[in-house]
Amino acid sequence: MNNIIKIDCLSKNYHTKEGEIEAIKDFNLEIKEGEIISLVGPSGCGKSTLLSLISGLDTECKGNIISKNKLKMAYMLQSDALLPWLTIYENAILGLKINRDLTKDNLAYVDYLLNLYNLKEFKDNYPKSLSGGMKQRLALIRTLAVKPDILLLDEPFCALDQQARMLISDDVYQICKKEKKTVILVTHNIEEAITFSDRVIVLSKRPTMIKNIISINMANNSSILERRKDTSYQTYFDMIWKDLEYES
Repeated sequence: MNNIIKIDCLSKNYHTKEGEIEAIKDFNLEIKEGEIISLVGPSGCGKSTLLSLISGLDTECKGNIISKNKLKMAYMLQSDALLPWLTIYENAILGLKINRDLTKDNLAYVDYLLNLYNLKEFKDNYPKSLSGGMKQRLALIRTLAVKPDILLLDEPFCALDQQARMLISDDVYQICKKEKKTVILVTHNIEEAITFSDRVIVLSKRPTMIKNIISINMANNSSILERRKDTSYQTYFDMIWKDLEYES
């Protein structure tokens, strides 16, 4: 697989009243097309800052982030960020509307996603009528509708209960694998990182550096639930836990 993003000697400092804070230091990483990676690390270590720099929302840094030309990224946050005055369908096509890309094929894809996630019959309702899990599915549909090359996921399932979290994260995993999407997931959940990812990037406490990179190899990749049953799961968990324990 070819690299889709290369991060080279990335550093980021913040200026505060107390002085300069070194947030990220000499960060190097190559991400391949179709790869799913997770970033895990102590709270406040800079995981979300890394996503902001990769996406281009934050450009104040040293070093280089090199990506393929005309790379389309989509960002999914912890909050569903749905607009309550728009219908479910209008929320689903919002990104396409902003990008002026409301083509017949793209609208058909939105209909397909709404049907896939059992929201089609509610398309004329408003977000207040949806459960938390359904709102997160709608946020996912809006993100996927623009057909991004890379999905940036910042703790997108953390507000859900355990059952909804497992089901929706599995939905995302399967569609990303099927469509060979490149994904960067920020999570505090070790189980989620292992079952969702091809590689887990373990980060140090601030200033953020890469402490370990763990390749996840499992016999059954059909679903997150099946990966959770893999005999190697506990070994991966113990490795990541040990790395994070020394950072606490």
